[in-house]
Amino acid sequence: MLGLFGAFLLGACATTAVQSAASTASNTTASVDEPQGETAPVSSATVVALADAPRAISPNGKGSITHLARGQNAYLGMLRMAGGGAVPTHRDPTEEYIHVLAGGGTMIIDGVSYEVTTGTTVYMPADAEVSFQNGPEELVAIQVFAGPEPAAKYETWTRAD
Repeated sequence: MLGLFGAFLLGACATTAVQSAASTASNTTASVDEPQGETAPVSSATVVALADAPRAISPNGKGSITHLARGQNAYLGMLRMAGGGAVPTHRDPTEEYIHVLAGGGTMIIDGVSYEVTTGTTVYMPADAEVSFQNGPEELVAIQVFAGPEPAAKYETWTRAD
């Protein structure tokens, strides 16, 4: 599965003008002032250091998203969730990938329960019914939407400065 995830990221970056979470050789960064929504056009590459990437806090304060990259065909973010947090049952219209960097919990995809831990990669088909119950530790994960439309939900979150 990790090979598929890596191939997806390489393909998306190689064929689309996307924003990148990296620093340039000259150590300059172009910061992203606002999370880009569904209607925001992607007209050129953007390079942003993780520390400079825009971040938003969930309405209940138990989660955050750092907007790492958004292109015409994909969205990449770093998701954090407090221990014991949960994602209610929902469906997204595009494929979604999650790679767990720290923490873990129970993910239910189309009625099947999966235990996910550090190092687990998850693929969710478009329109899959998904929910997640975080374990006791903070979850840190990389999240990819292919296409970027579901990331528009983060625009209602409170911007963290």
